[in-house]
Amino acid sequence: MLKNIFFLIVAFTFTISNIYSEFKTHFKYILPLNYPQLHLQFPNNPVKNIHTIDLAMIKKTQSPKFWPHRIPFVAGISNNQTKLFYYQFEPLGFSKLIDIPIDTAPVIDVAVMADGGVFSITSSNLYTYNYDFDLKTIQLDSQLPLKDPLKCSTNHTNKVAILFKNFIQLYRYKTTKRFSLLSISEQINSILKEHSCKNLSITSSGYLLILTESNILFFSPNGILLQSVANTGKFDLVDFTSFGDYILGSSSHNRLAKYSPNGFLLFESSFLKPEENLKELAIYQPYGNLCLISNKQGAYYSMTTSLTIQSGSYSLDNNNQLSIETSFLLTFPSIVSIQIRDSDSSIMLTKEKKLNAGIHHLNWDKLDPKFQNKSIQVTAKGLYSESNTVDANFKLVESL
Repeated sequence: MLKNIFFLIVAFTFTISNIYSEFKTHFKYILPLNYPQLHLQFPNNPVKNIHTIDLAMIKKTQSPKFWPHRIPFVAGISNNQTKLFYYQFEPLGFSKLIDIPIDTAPVIDVAVMADGGVFSITSSNLYTYNYDFDLKTIQLDSQLPLKDPLKCSTNHTNKVAILFKNFIQLYRYKTTKRFSLLSISEQINSILKEHSCKNLSITSSGYLLILTESNILFFSPNGILLQSVANTGKFDLVDFTSFGDYILGSSSHNRLAKYSPNGFLLFESSFLKPEENLKELAIYQPYGNLCLISNKQGAYYSMTTSLTIQSGSYSLDNNNQLSIETSFLLTFPSIVSIQIRDSDSSIMLTKEKKLNAGIHHLNWDKLDPKFQNKSIQVTAKGLYSESNTVDANFKLVESL
């Protein structure tokens, strides 16, 4: 089943021998994809020229009985933006790609919800569809006139965002109905009026990233600007992870960047560029997998954690009690074990925590002075399904 999804996401053949080492630090190559493979998996669906896709794990209450866990619901645009389609999972036999009728092509963008909602935009309309997983039918729920929208995005659960050149329209989505989030939209639009927008992503918790020609803008769920970063990488592609971080790509440069929800840069990395520039970037969140898409080439990757200890120090107070402090950077969410070790590597103190990506500061207080001049070891096990385990050691130094 998951193999079907790999082939659905697009087609591509990457030569992996020259993948940059910095890219390998953060991602692990899984497999290449190409259109012949796609057509083998979906023999009655001669899909070509896939333009974009969006995918979300099906909501538990919507998934029919006896279906495997983590089945995604997928919709996409293909055939030079003339066709809109969705993925219909079949427990037995071949799954299917089913056309969604649309009469105002070209289709500009598409986004999905975990409950079977499909949102697509053309130059003049927003179409809302709903897929019934039990009956295997899809129907048009509503059609909203729009003028020249650029992008459509959802957080896969209850929010929809429509991006225009210099403003946004946000909606809450509940049981096939939309409710305008006017005050939040106006808060954001007070910033966007000075920008030329390109793309957006809205996380499951409602944080919002908007890519503009000049800046990367990070907003809180209430529409407050948290951070503005210069868009020097010319990023125009973005998707969010299951832990709410963003991965950004560019249709003109072979760089990826990963940011936290509040705008902290976790890393920036080159990748092995396809023969053509990227057209789309998509993340299958439950597994933490990344797909890079061009017109004819691409590849599927898993996300791997990396770890950098930035500092480790100790100090004595007036009562001759010891304190130890350490800080380290995680680039992906991980289960972290921190140990203080003696010269013979015997473990003296241990802490274990589940931590999100970012810089973390941990400390021990009121320790026996014998713990000074020891080493600190940090072990991080990534939380994604195929993630790795990494270790780092640091000799404690006395605080100045």
